[in-house]
Amino acid sequence: MRDIGSRAAAALLLLAVGACDGGKTAATKAPVGATAAAAVTPVPLPVGPNFPVPAATINGWIATNDTAAIQGHAWSLWQAMTAPSGQYLNNQQLPIWDTWADATTVFPQPQAQDASLTTGAAAKPSTDRRFQSPAQFHHTRNARLRALATAVHANFPVAVDVKFDPQAAGFIGAPQPGPGGGTYSYASGASLTKLNAAWPAGTTPQDRGINEFPVQAIETKPVFGLVKASGLTVQPLWQGPSASTNAANPTPDTWTTCVLVQPGATGAVRAATASEISSVAASVQAQSLACKTYLWAPLSTFYAVSLNAAEAQSFNAATGSGSVQAAAGDYSVLLAMHVNTKEIPFWTWQTFWWQPGADTPNNFPGSKQGQPSGLGAPWNNYAACTAYAQTTTSGGATMTVCFNPYLETSPGIPAGVTSNCVSCHGVALIGPNATYPADYKKPIAFFTDPNYFTTLTTHTDFSWAVADAP
Repeated sequence: MRDIGSRAAAALLLLAVGACDGGKTAATKAPVGATAAAAVTPVPLPVGPNFPVPAATINGWIATNDTAAIQGHAWSLWQAMTAPSGQYLNNQQLPIWDTWADATTVFPQPQAQDASLTTGAAAKPSTDRRFQSPAQFHHTRNARLRALATAVHANFPVAVDVKFDPQAAGFIGAPQPGPGGGTYSYASGASLTKLNAAWPAGTTPQDRGINEFPVQAIETKPVFGLVKASGLTVQPLWQGPSASTNAANPTPDTWTTCVLVQPGATGAVRAATASEISSVAASVQAQSLACKTYLWAPLSTFYAVSLNAAEAQSFNAATGSGSVQAAAGDYSVLLAMHVNTKEIPFWTWQTFWWQPGADTPNNFPGSKQGQPSGLGAPWNNYAACTAYAQTTTSGGATMTVCFNPYLETSPGIPAGVTSNCVSCHGVALIGPNATYPADYKKPIAFFTDPNYFTTLTTHTDFSWAVADAP
């Protein structure tokens, strides 16, 4: 594991946390006299010189280890995805990514007959937000680790709302040709099981794969926490494994730096006062949080959305019956987001997470360096890491490290803090062996490594969403 600096260095860094947005937000209210649409129309990412970038160009960056170009591309995607969409939900203007269809829309519940193959029409988001438990907590075959992951995250609940841009949603929803001359639905687990069984004898593991997504396809996994409508809500702040009481599995409940988030307030991130700290003591104890250093921040440092009653119920169903429960009027706040684009055959991979003020010690696993100057609040309060290849140099032995601190630190994910997106998603399979890599010490041979790819499995073009289709 990388050295991420001493606790003393982390403490000094926190004292230097800079000013954040004083109350502005990219999620603007609807114009006066405008009527909120009954449904949201998905807005694709604009096509231009920064998207989609030709595969030869991106693969050239990877071959020459041009980290500046790779990071620049990640930030250009973030800036484009977070631009105002012109679409409104509950009188709040949405960023482009939040207009996209979610997993519950793209992957409807199983139907009785294969004749239910969808028509391929672009899926539209629901008028209510629907949350799910993160699938990462359940992919390991070890039942004890799965149970431990669920128990740990009861202290600090997080939920996901996986999103698919119109290209990805349309591809998954359209009937797809496959082995045996059949037509299959990538949105149906039953149909995918039939696809997996239909390969002719002798088909190699490498050739046992679904059709590839279109180059403009984007999958995202936004991760949300909860901020109460009034008072102060305790939000753990990632400062690296050294600022955790469990460096091996530094889940949010073990982070020793916490931010007290206040709706309706303005100002810069600052040290919390003694009275503010005292007011959250009971909540810290009830959630078994490890807070030692306290900061204060306004809600506007997040992308935040007010929940209605149905959305609050959905959030609670996804996170369980822990000590923190959502109610109408509370806020879902964006904690982090995986973003992957099909611009290259093995996809591009970037992860963003909430990091107001200064970066973590030693910029682990990434930083806010290279942010576009025009990136406004709250989006400039998120750091990024990238994993466009399994190793840091082409053909090298040093593995790339890029993970979501809110998910991959879970004990249900082996070696999460040394993991990377591409190695994990490359083993997304239909069949009996779908699981995470046991470790990330060496690259996986896609799609020939017999530890993962066999004549009993079908790889799903790096999409865990398809591999997990209901």
